[in-house]
Amino acid sequence: GMEDDDRFADEDPDGFASVDQKTDRGELKGDVESLQNQQEALISKVRELEEVLITLEPKINAATERIEGDISATTDSSDFLEPEVEDLKAQMARLNEEISRIKMQKASSPKMRRTKRHHTKTKTPPEYNKALAAYRSRNYDESILLFQNLALSNPPKSLRDNIAFWIGSNYLALEMFDDAILQYETVLNKYPRGNKVHDSRYMLGVSYSKKGETSRAIEVLEGALKRNPTAEVRGKILAQLNIIQ
Repeated sequence: GMEDDDRFADEDPDGFASVDQKTDRGELKGDVESLQNQQEALISKVRELEEVLITLEPKINAATERIEGDISATTDSSDFLEPEVEDLKAQMARLNEEISRIKMQKASSPKMRRTKRHHTKTKTPPEYNKALAAYRSRNYDESILLFQNLALSNPPKSLRDNIAFWIGSNYLALEMFDDAILQYETVLNKYPRGNKVHDSRYMLGVSYSKKGETSRAIEVLEGALKRNPTAEVRGKILAQLNIIQ
């Protein structure tokens, strides 16, 4: 037995060297993959922030209109709304800053330049923006159709959870609660690492609440709080719990 071992060792003096090369290659591949993952995360973060911006703009316009229309009314309400507008504008400025910071970060990272090809793949398809715009304009049926068509046409991986989320939000707006619940649960079960997880838990709670299943809603929302959501979602969850409890 011993002699066999010795002979084997003599025959393969490079055994360790070749193992090392393989490991190096494996590690390099891992580095590239982790960079690509980081880049995808950045891209979806930018997309998320841009979505928030889209929702903020109409709010600011509405608040500004209210103030301008209120000039004849008492100064109180206008004083009350001014800070609201300022706050929204500050939020927008912060988001814009964050977006440009992320874009700078992406541009300045030399290693990521090599994955250019990768970047073009994750560009938001125009159909997605069109479907989202339909939702914002309250054309819920149209939005559902557009999102469903997009879902069937092999969309970028990073958008699949967003598509399910927005289909759910359309159903919720149409008061089709069971369909909405199904979509939010799809996001949680199929895309647990996606960027719509916390929003979906919150919206799931809202759906149960509107459906009249208050205790289930409370259970979902309290569970959502324990999952360490972003400050914004946390605020929404607490506000919702406040309303229904």
